[in-house]
Amino acid sequence: MVEHDLDEWYRTYHRDVFAYIGYQVRSRQDAEDIAQEVFVRVLLGVERFQGLSSPKTWILTIARRTVVDWYRKKRLMNLFSLSNVLDVASEEQTPYESVERQAKEAALRESLRGLKQDMRDVVILRMMQEFSTEETAAILGWSSAKTRTTLHRAMKKLHQQLGADSLFEELAQAAEEGVRS
Repeated sequence: MVEHDLDEWYRTYHRDVFAYIGYQVRSRQDAEDIAQEVFVRVLLGVERFQGLSSPKTWILTIARRTVVDWYRKKRLMNLFSLSNVLDVASEEQTPYESVERQAKEAALRESLRGLKQDMRDVVILRMMQEFSTEETAAILGWSSAKTRTTLHRAMKKLHQQLGADSLFEELAQAAEEGVRS
C-alpha cells in the first residue's frame, strides 16, 4: 500500500467516518478525537487490509470498534448517546419549518438512543449513512439476512415510538424498500 492510497482514503472516507461516529457520541470534540484515532488505526493496520471488502467497509468496521473501545475506556453509564452532527437546514425552509424539522430529528435521535446497540448501528448505517445491506452486513460482521431482520425490528420499534411522523415515515419507507431488495 502506498502512502498516496492512505491519503486518498482519508479524503474520501473522512466525512463518512465522522458522521458515523457523530451519531454515536455526544460532543463534536469527541467525534473528532475518535475519527482521528480511527485513521491512526487504519495507518497502523493497513498491511492487514486484504482487499476482501471495500476500503470504506474496512474503515467503518474500524470506526465501529473504535467507538466501542472509546466507550469502554470512558466507562460511561449512558451508552446510547448521539450527537447533533452536521444539522444543516435547507435555505429554502422557513424558520418554522426548520425548527419543526430539527425537533423531529431530535425526537428521532432520542428514539434511536433507546434502541439496543445492534439495532442502532444497523439503522445508522443503512438509513442514515445509506450503505447497502451487504456493506452494512460486512461492517457489522453479520449475514445479509440478520442485517435485514435487525433493521426491520429496529424500524418497527422506532415506528412504535414515533408513530406517523412524516420524517419517520420517509425513513421507514426507505427501510422497507431496502429490506425487500
